[in-house]
Amino acid sequence: MNPIVYFLRDIKKTGAVSPSSRFLAEDITEILRNNTDDLQRPLRILELGPGTGTLSKYIVASLKPEDRFDMVEINPHFTRMLRRKFNQPNISVHYTDFLDFQPKEPYDYIFSSIPYETIPEKITKQIWERKISVCSEGGKICYYKYLNFNHFRCKFEKKLVKQYCIDKKVVFLNFPPANLYTLCIDKDILGGTASVARAV
Repeated sequence: MNPIVYFLRDIKKTGAVSPSSRFLAEDITEILRNNTDDLQRPLRILELGPGTGTLSKYIVASLKPEDRFDMVEINPHFTRMLRRKFNQPNISVHYTDFLDFQPKEPYDYIFSSIPYETIPEKITKQIWERKISVCSEGGKICYYKYLNFNHFRCKFEKKLVKQYCIDKKVVFLNFPPANLYTLCIDKDILGGTASVARAV
């Protein structure tokens, strides 16, 4: 089935009316192409909710052979599609709920296409806590919010963005336009998630 048709038919599960544009994908993955982190090892990269793989394609284009790229997708149709599309040794597509996902090592970059505005606040908070727990110290969490959902339904998410966002920009060439956020997960937040939760 055509991905656009699937999105329209299954909008309650995807949270979007169409896949992200290439402009949005290019901008959110720019951090990989311009990586200045002084890491003396292969990168570990995670994408949550890759859907049809629009963003994944740009992540893959930035991979070095020794890097590791994991995708976590809860939709079986998209999982099969992604496994066919990205069939190479350093890429894995995991068909599971992210809250049940147990990686062996933390990630240097975490990209997300999860539609938080369509998810209950309690679940959004759990997802963010899980993202932080699987992110390495100094790791980056990159995600976007559509401009028509520019508010934060989850207070925990809002608090994290306010304290740890190191970059924010708007991509107008997307339907709908989106804000891109990059958070840097430092030692303080890794040891202080509970305190952030109490603050909200």
